[in-house]
Amino acid sequence: MPSTRYSASPRKYINSSDTEPFDTPPRKRLRPADNDEGASQSSSPSSSPRKRQRKSRKPQSTDVELEQILRDCLVKPTSHDAVLRLKEFLEFIMHEAKRPAMDRWKQDEKPLLETELYAQWLEGLDNVMSAIEIALSAKVPGTRKRVKGLGRASYHLLYNVIDEFIDEVNAHHDGFSLSSPEDNLYPPTMTLAEEANDPSTDDRSEEAVRQAEVCLKKFDRVMADAVRRYKVECGRSNASLASRISDMEYSLARGCCLLCEQTGFGSNESDMGFSLMQETQEVMTHWKSEYDNCEDQLVDSD
Repeated sequence: MPSTRYSASPRKYINSSDTEPFDTPPRKRLRPADNDEGASQSSSPSSSPRKRQRKSRKPQSTDVELEQILRDCLVKPTSHDAVLRLKEFLEFIMHEAKRPAMDRWKQDEKPLLETELYAQWLEGLDNVMSAIEIALSAKVPGTRKRVKGLGRASYHLLYNVIDEFIDEVNAHHDGFSLSSPEDNLYPPTMTLAEEANDPSTDDRSEEAVRQAEVCLKKFDRVMADAVRRYKVECGRSNASLASRISDMEYSLARGCCLLCEQTGFGSNESDMGFSLMQETQEVMTHWKSEYDNCEDQLVDSD
């Protein structure tokens, strides 16, 4: 099925119109005991349970890079470098999302179902979804007001992430995923004959579909919030933006239909994938129809 979806290309309008800083509390840093030459043997973390340092999770490089890009979009909304970094970051996101699936295969050396592979790719995108969700919930210090200017960048980032994911699934499903021998991120998947001879594939496939739909449901919820923020911050009395949102909703719907056809995600309710990204599509459709209604009222009043 041909796809007319938008992808991470210069045609995107990724920018921000607000300049308030994205304020987050500084991270605490612990000094490793191995580097402290002056510390005595009695004060080492291993000798005293009370003084043992807590093992905190090391911030993911994806989280740090995304946070800095969002800061740049807030401080310099017209910065061309920030826009380019955001587009380049999309490739890095998908690259990192595919790596855990390859690492698991190297440990188990057990062929995956295609649905299992795609579900693991979605799970690899959870860090990005969580980071955007936290950013959209951030408030100006000392107030109950949300930090402004994140709607536009968050929306375009999430839209392009889901678009890139669908493209990756489509390319892999059609056998066009080519990677270099030095960095192979595509573990082998079972053939149709192997699936037919393995009695466990039905249960494994159903579980993979369930996990993928959970991830897509979270993605849908976060992206719908980003669309609402984008509308509040940039969509008032903006006819061209409302029109572009309508076109992007149409492309997203086609992409979800293709994803459902190739993976079975969302096929319980409809073979066309109507349940995938449903909340986001409804918000985008309402945005366009609401603007059209306002235009009709103005024409009638004249």
